[in-house]
Amino acid sequence: MRRLARPAVLIPLVAVLLFAAGVVYAVFRGLDSSAVHENETVLAAAGVYPGANEVGRNSETFSGAESVPIPKGVVTTIAFAPPDGTAQLEIVNYYVGELHGKWTPRVERSLAGAAGTTSERSYRVTFSREDHCLVLGTAGMAADLAQPVYTLSAYATENGDC
Repeated sequence: MRRLARPAVLIPLVAVLLFAAGVVYAVFRGLDSSAVHENETVLAAAGVYPGANEVGRNSETFSGAESVPIPKGVVTTIAFAPPDGTAQLEIVNYYVGELHGKWTPRVERSLAGAAGTTSERSYRVTFSREDHCLVLGTAGMAADLAQPVYTLSAYATENGDC
């Protein structure tokens, strides 16, 4: 019994138990379909840049900053291909204008060279309101991709803190 109480045994054992608890929780709870529907409603209300086409959609659980792997919520992301020749700033300005008054935006820029680029910087705009967060990302437009994309992600928040 004394050998089991050693930190070299106890710490990995606790980590495995926490991981197993998170897996069991996720299996029994699964993706909350009402949260996915709510996120999709938020994304639909945000709109689509004129001429852009949806190229992918995904919903998955995410956990908080804690080290316990228990899902904290569901994030839904849609990727869009903008019309040829569309600049990142045009996408950013469109959404900031469309969501003005309904959401509070926080605009951030990446470091030069991020996301597989050589010199172009991408944007991340986090829009917040009381019950949801909406994140616009243009890294897929700054990277050297065959088809440039931007993404919109939505997830619920309890206190508007995105």
